Amino acid sequence: MAEHAEKQARLQGRLEPEIREFRDQMKTLLLATVDAEGQPNVSYAPFALREDGYYILISEMARHARNLLANPKVSLMMVEDEQNSRTLFARKRLTFDATPERIARNTDAWQLGVDALTERHGETVTGLANLSDFHLFRLVPIKGLFVKGFGQAFAVSGDDLVDVLHLTDGHKPMAANQ
Repeated sequence: MAEHAEKQARLQGRLEPEIREFRDQMKTLLLATVDAEGQPNVSYAPFALREDGYYILISEMARHARNLLANPKVSLMMVEDEQNSRTLFARKRLTFDATPERIARNTDAWQLGVDALTERHGETVTGLANLSDFHLFRLVPIKGLFVKGFGQAFAVSGDDLVDVLHLTDGHKPMAANQ
């Protein structure tokens, strides 16, 4: 048992900085949302990360914003650029299931989120935040997955803690008669 805890601590110490570096170089999130009828949609949004979640500012004219307002469920993904990937079949990626929370205007939380987005993405954010159809969401990660490559997938908690996921159950070749 102590050996497993020690192995976990080493893994955490090695992977946590790699996950943070990967996450911090990303400027946008891919968002998978679902509308009230269950129709899926994938989109993206620029984000800013604060200690309490990922912040996005999106217009209700966009399908993903309407989906979040109607069905507050979302999955997030950051993925390595195709140009930088050694193989397209195993691009490095970080995904999370998350809980979206709409932030009310004229609150401290609104201002903190908009300030974080402005600091990261510039004055365009200020203009968008003044438009009535734009909503600020905080996406609170619940659980996720960090994939480094083939056979290198790690469960990640909402606070970036890492755990070995399935290194013992890798890909299996097909039987000869299939």
